[in-house]
Amino acid sequence: MKNKLVRYLIIMFISFVIDSILRFYLPSSILKLNLTIVPYVGVMMFDLLTNTIDEDHRYIFAGICGIYFSVIYGNSIFVYVLLFFMYSFFEKRYMKKAVMTYFEAIVIVVLTIFVQESVLYSLMWITNTTQLVITTFLIKRLLPTLLFNIVIFNGVYFIHDKLKFEGDIDVYFS
Repeated sequence: MKNKLVRYLIIMFISFVIDSILRFYLPSSILKLNLTIVPYVGVMMFDLLTNTIDEDHRYIFAGICGIYFSVIYGNSIFVYVLLFFMYSFFEKRYMKKAVMTYFEAIVIVVLTIFVQESVLYSLMWITNTTQLVITTFLIKRLLPTLLFNIVIFNGVYFIHDKLKFEGDIDVYFS
């Protein structure tokens, strides 16, 4: 299992590098509409991989990915680590088998991105570090981010499917 965990961590590192490249090359203002798009390739791959990790290593994997995400993309280490733990916990509770259909995977990814963006906005609003009203946030950041990531998800799912990470095992009773 250690070998599988290391393999998954390498895949997550590559996914986070792809995230960084996309963030660097995406224009800050699409079509002069001041839309903000945040790619979440790493979070998408995390959602797909966390379901296939054994119970003993699931939260270690979530913790390492959460710390990496926090150090590279955020300034608050505990928020992202807790979010990644929460994603692992709820995905384990939701999924009975380690095989996700395309529809299940896209629903989980969209919910994960929605939660992450909503928590981030809520924390910024509570700490008074943003002046965006909720409708502006929904229209100019959340909606474009979700639509962009749904399009990118097709490639992530294709790669995940071709690399054959999942098996037909029962996560609860394996």
